Amino acid sequence: MTQAPETPTKSGNAARMPRWLKALFALSLAGNLAVVGLVAGAALRGDEPDRRHPKAPPPPAASEAIGGVMFRYFDTDQRRALKALADGPYENIVERRVAELQDLLALIRAEPLDLAALKAEIATQSQTIAEFRAAVQEAWLTRLAAMDAGERAEFADKVEKHIARFRKPPKQ
Repeated sequence: MTQAPETPTKSGNAARMPRWLKALFALSLAGNLAVVGLVAGAALRGDEPDRRHPKAPPPPAASEAIGGVMFRYFDTDQRRALKALADGPYENIVERRVAELQDLLALIRAEPLDLAALKAEIATQSQTIAEFRAAVQEAWLTRLAAMDAGERAEFADKVEKHIARFRKPPKQ
């Protein structure tokens, strides 16, 4: 007797690869390409010593860093008073800054450009910022003067930890 030939499957191929295996291969290929892309991107970017992440905030000025850490040492009334000074007549500091920006943009868009008014607005805003900084510095200097040597050393350590967040770790 002769044997009957095997009946082919729908695709005409008796040894067909399962769909789940094809999907697995596709995912594996995509993962490999992603890793190669990340490595190539890191290599092309370079390692410049002064390069910072584009969204990273700039390190604060020394007195602002000290003031920022000292703010946690203030009592509630001092915090409220400084916050009110920073916010001014606005709900919060962000609203104030947005309003100040809008004031400057309105002067910039005005036709004709009134340079004297623009300079005056910039001077007013700068003066307000300077007054706030002076008030904060006076508050933290007063608080610092009330500390003993051990408290000041502990405070200095906290400031160093705060500033370290803005520095890159040294290369080994």
